[in-house]
Amino acid sequence: MVATIKPQTNQISARGNTADLEHIREFVKSQSNSAGFGETDAFQIALAVDEACSNLIRHSYNNDETREFVVTVEVANQQLIIKIMDNGVAFDPLSVPEPNMNEYFKKFKHGGLGVFLMRKVMTEISYQPALNTNSPNILTLTKHFI
Repeated sequence: MVATIKPQTNQISARGNTADLEHIREFVKSQSNSAGFGETDAFQIALAVDEACSNLIRHSYNNDETREFVVTVEVANQQLIIKIMDNGVAFDPLSVPEPNMNEYFKKFKHGGLGVFLMRKVMTEISYQPALNTNSPNILTLTKHFI
């Protein structure tokens, strides 16, 4: 059982380069552990965030390391709330249909399961595209404490 925790937010900035993914994973894993999640859950949460950031870097930023984005982790109301904020091309991962795993394995596909993984690991996922050029796209990944 997790004790009531005061709301707390920490953040990390990263560049549009997959080399920064290691720092993001470690940050998220550490924050998840500090919030009270065990090693397995913390690893899975970090993996879900890694997938989201990897998609952002590759598809929205086209591996442009001059572009930056921010990952925040907040612990509040018995949940871990992770926000990924970027100024890239808007893409709503909720628009991606569930994969047919039988077809996936029959065709020996490689990749393409990041959104599926995020859905399986996290309790909630929401997406808000930028409202204007001065606001970011925000992907929110939430994991409730059990």
